Amino acid sequence: MKKLENIHLLVMLILLVAVGQMAQTIYVPNIADMATSLAVKPGAVQRVMAAYLLTYGGSQLIYGPLSDNVGRKPVILTGLMIFLIGAAGAMMSTSLNMLILASAVQGLGTGVAGVMARTMPRDLYNGGALRHANSLLNMGILVSPLLAPVIGGALSAWLGWRASFGFLLILCAGVAFSMYRWLPETRPEFTADNPPRKMLASLRLLLADANFSRYLVMLVGALAGVAVFEASCGVLMGGVLGLSGVMVSILFILPIPAAFFGAWYAGRTEKSFQQLMWHSVISCLLAGLAMWIPGWLDIMNIWTLIVPASLFFFGAGMLFPLATTGAMEPFPYLAGAAGALVGGLQNMGSGLVAWMSAMLPQTGQFSLGLLMFAMAVLILLCWWPMSNRHQEQGHTV
Repeated sequence: MKKLENIHLLVMLILLVAVGQMAQTIYVPNIADMATSLAVKPGAVQRVMAAYLLTYGGSQLIYGPLSDNVGRKPVILTGLMIFLIGAAGAMMSTSLNMLILASAVQGLGTGVAGVMARTMPRDLYNGGALRHANSLLNMGILVSPLLAPVIGGALSAWLGWRASFGFLLILCAGVAFSMYRWLPETRPEFTADNPPRKMLASLRLLLADANFSRYLVMLVGALAGVAVFEASCGVLMGGVLGLSGVMVSILFILPIPAAFFGAWYAGRTEKSFQQLMWHSVISCLLAGLAMWIPGWLDIMNIWTLIVPASLFFFGAGMLFPLATTGAMEPFPYLAGAAGALVGGLQNMGSGLVAWMSAMLPQTGQFSLGLLMFAMAVLILLCWWPMSNRHQEQGHTV
């Protein structure tokens, strides 16, 4: 496989995204301590993550089009400065409401990372190189959710729960300095044929493209399937199966290496884009069925949950770089707006499906299997017409 150019910029981008990824999960082992310190119930602390995800997804719709007009670098630095304010506020919080507000500010800042994870690879690469870059980027991103809880737990045991936010403050400051010092501007120069566009005009143009919209829905379905499992995992394993918190934590992260392997597999340039997409879609369909059938039979144990989840994570791990490449490839001059829609709507759509999951019965894996299979069918329905056109036209991404 040919070595990618600009690999140092890809590493910087992975570090940028890691700030946002770690901010979501670094405090999870410390929730009980946070609740005691702030004199609230542990369940109330879940609102901290909800506030973060809301602003993280919504802010991307602003950062992306803005970066198309003013450039990537100033938007990245602005987002990181906002995150620094939020991290400092979280570290000094004396009440849950203050912590929720600070978390929302953090999400407002790191929304820029979610956009740039999809935008800057399109600035730097084309074709197979873009697919390879997205594969490496997703592999790098998947490492941070594994490391963050370990770091947060160790810091909490040593210095208390506020140290987790102090770590994020230092990490973000280091990334911000690196971006300021070494990041070049990657946005393509405007031409007479590709002038600057207003934000709403850019978003309308993208959503009017049928292929872009299908890839977007596929990405929402893949992330929603992952989010539904993560939202249900603790309830089913801890509340229904009666497993300990330590065991639930271990089982929670077991499917993540499958997503890592899926992202690696998607970067294999010797296979066609169409072949890899079908492998991804079929993996998600089989996983949805394997999760749903035991629910019909009223069977649930560790294996009926982890094995289908790992297969779905593998398929989703493939789909993220592949469908992102398919969505972004045709729009080099609208990469920021395209990245905003892909990132923002992906997070908000998956959040909505996770919310629906919470409204369904959680006494077995029937509801979980139903939603995961439904997301897989949605992915198939979006990919099928595009696959036929790929075959007729004989081209690859």
